[in-house]
Amino acid sequence: MLEELLSEIGLSGSEIAVYIALIDIGSSTTGPIIKKAGIASGKAYLILDKLMSKGLVTYVIKSGVKNYQAKDPERLLDYLKEKEADLKKKESRLAEAIVLLKQKYEQKKHFNIAEIYEGMKGFRTFYESIIKEARRGDTIYIMGVPMESFAKFNTYFISWNMKRIKSGISMKILYNHNCRELGRQREKLKLTEVRYMKKELETPSWTLILNDYVAMLNVREVPVCFLLRSMEASESHMKYFDVMWKQAAKP
Repeated sequence: MLEELLSEIGLSGSEIAVYIALIDIGSSTTGPIIKKAGIASGKAYLILDKLMSKGLVTYVIKSGVKNYQAKDPERLLDYLKEKEADLKKKESRLAEAIVLLKQKYEQKKHFNIAEIYEGMKGFRTFYESIIKEARRGDTIYIMGVPMESFAKFNTYFISWNMKRIKSGISMKILYNHNCRELGRQREKLKLTEVRYMKKELETPSWTLILNDYVAMLNVREVPVCFLLRSMEASESHMKYFDVMWKQAAKP
């Protein structure tokens, strides 16, 4: 228990062995310490120097020879408090560094970024990232959802929409004209507006827009999602969405 505790406050195994040996034998030259602690003779001075730097060991010179001794065990509490104070200083400095790093991160974050998600797992990974990216009060805009999306992902979309609504995220969704029966499931959800595109505008894929996210998704055969992060592209697609929304049929 004692060795485990000393390890938890930052002492190495060799330092613990030497410190406890000195507690047991009192003032001593290196020979008895090495024997009692069971350490290599070549490491004795290095370990003792480390313990002295931590304020746990001191020495006196007798007849020209160093005799080492452990300091009062109360010193262990002082050592721990010093470590805590040092950790607090590092925490404060790290908090300042994080502010600067965040500034750089946010600047780079808004550069154009393209990503591709493939397969069923990739599709779900993308949709989960949308929930994490959106904030309460945001709106997700979706345009041109085909019947195939229900066949492959309806069960998943039910749970995903529950997360979305719980997070306070709204959604405006334009379904293909032949999705009315299934679209009625979404019409009943909170924070959800549904409309239907004209038959001649039917698409095999759909577009999702959220803030600077613009994603094109196709679930025929192997699901594929192409994501572009660009505010310019998002604004352009939103103009198109607004036109299509006004022309679309209401439930």
